[in-house]
Amino acid sequence: MSSARSARGGRKEIVSLETYTPELQQMIDRAGKLTGQEAEALGTIWKSNEDIVFPKPDLALEIVGEVNYPVVTNPILVEAWERVLDTAGKAGRVDAIRAAEDAGKAATHQLRHVDDDAYAKDGAEEAVRSAVLATGVRDLVTDDDYRVLTAAWEQVLGTS
Repeated sequence: MSSARSARGGRKEIVSLETYTPELQQMIDRAGKLTGQEAEALGTIWKSNEDIVFPKPDLALEIVGEVNYPVVTNPILVEAWERVLDTAGKAGRVDAIRAAEDAGKAATHQLRHVDDDAYAKDGAEEAVRSAVLATGVRDLVTDDDYRVLTAAWEQVLGTS
């Protein structure tokens, strides 16, 4: 990122050096305008199919007073995310990966003052990042992976 002086009052503003396709930029902009209600809906949809995985007890951890906490995961989402991220990386689609990161940051920044629970906010950020990444590499991924990663966005915010 670089900074530039505004013509009015010498105020400094940040100018992004990233250039995204209009579709990805529109999604990033939309992520930056999420309402608390939209974030809650995205988070609820995103997290609704999660499974709780209980790791095997680890005696060594228990001896030192550590606890091996259960992990919350949705294998279908995780696997789709990993395949799409791997595909983007192998194809050199760094712009799609950065766009997904920027969309997640935009959503998080927008929701920092919303008093909804963090669980929904985290789910909303994950849903936004995944939808933007899948859209950025739509031509490289399967229809199933694309649908899995964009379903929450499309259900709450419309087509991506």
